[in-house]
Amino acid sequence: MTSKLKNNLSQVFVVYPDFKQKLEKMTNTYSDTCCLWHRKGVPGHKGNFGLMGECLDCLAEIEKGRCTIDVKNFDPDIYWPVRGFWLKVDIRSPDECWPWLGATKKNNTETSAYMPSPFHKGGDQSAARVAFWTSRGYVGKQRIKHQKGCDMLCCNPLHLRLSQLVSISDPTKIETIQLNYGHLKPCQKVSQVLPSNYHLDEKLYAGYIYIGGKLS
Repeated sequence: MTSKLKNNLSQVFVVYPDFKQKLEKMTNTYSDTCCLWHRKGVPGHKGNFGLMGECLDCLAEIEKGRCTIDVKNFDPDIYWPVRGFWLKVDIRSPDECWPWLGATKKNNTETSAYMPSPFHKGGDQSAARVAFWTSRGYVGKQRIKHQKGCDMLCCNPLHLRLSQLVSISDPTKIETIQLNYGHLKPCQKVSQVLPSNYHLDEKLYAGYIYIGGKLS
């Protein structure tokens, strides 16, 4: 937390002492709460949340430009939802929109994706929110928006923005795309991006690892 933010909070606490008590109570309540990126036995991503439920450890990584799609970043209990989500995304080149191929509602104007969250009652989230959570970091109830001109079904993390945290720089590339948890022998490098139908033939394309704009 920056000194400026601490000073602003101190002023708020003076004017609204009840708010300070509620904030302290909420902090104690969520001291054992973990975000999606918490790994058992590894410190961090636990009990460290902002007012909107954003993981402050994740936020620090987001500010550094983290952008990666790698199921190995998650514990096995969250591996299946993360992997299942990305298998429903039409992953194309980094400059293109990546359409969500899963459930939609309201005549295809809204997306519906499953992902458990410590600050949401149900597991139904927008696909853009889940894409951001699992590629850049868990930001709780912070609003996720698409860049200007982007398809409303897009899940490309390079096209997603945090509405209320405009000071955070956008990532320049996706470091890795890895949709398997086990140790795999990398395939030979190929010039094309992931085929648009790769999710339909999981066995064939599961071994590809996407690194810095190339498939390995």
